[in-house]
Amino acid sequence: MDKIRRLIASKIDERRLTYKVVSLEMGRNHAYLQQYIERGIPRELKEADRARLSEILDIPEEELGGMNRPPAEPSAPISDLIPEIDVVAGMGGGGLAALEISNHNGITFAKEVVRDHWKLPEWKLNSMGVHVPHVAAFPCKGDSMSPTINDGDVVFVDTRHRIPSPPGVYALADEFGGVVVKRLDVTSRPGADIITIRISSDNPRHITRELTLDEIQIVGRYIGRFTTD
Repeated sequence: MDKIRRLIASKIDERRLTYKVVSLEMGRNHAYLQQYIERGIPRELKEADRARLSEILDIPEEELGGMNRPPAEPSAPISDLIPEIDVVAGMGGGGLAALEISNHNGITFAKEVVRDHWKLPEWKLNSMGVHVPHVAAFPCKGDSMSPTINDGDVVFVDTRHRIPSPPGVYALADEFGGVVVKRLDVTSRPGADIITIRISSDNPRHITRELTLDEIQIVGRYIGRFTTD
């Protein structure tokens, strides 16, 4: 009888248990442990059986032939995480609360409007041409940008871009303090004193508006999305 089998047998005897009782506690047939200890069948315990025996007999799992479990990886530091912004957090309260705005690092949001965080692999960030401090995530509501972006998708935006040049899809604050995703195009002539922006949806059922650049607040340029479709 090898060391592991002797250990199990001695622990069962020490606790005044039987092979049958422990086998049934493991979810096995009543003869499982007797066959393992006395006949060598099976040759080795499966991982799930080792884990359950460890609990029943209070034996460290590595003493039953298991390997030391690696320590859990620490949670990602907050600096490596992309904030997901609650799109309705600012409604009726003067809009989204930003702690700091800069063209270099984008927008830092107040913790009150950050409802969760995302972590994207470095290769994906590189393909988007961004670093973590440049990115924010927003859950998309409604069908105005369907089929490009669907209701429930989470969109990622580069918050350094707050002028619609080049034209494209951007996140912007709406008149209620929330965030919407729209397609923006500059409609004024180059060099004009007042810059006008066409705000449109990819879903033709939604209206198109035209406002001045001063009348809108661009949060960032769309760079990708997470979708369950």
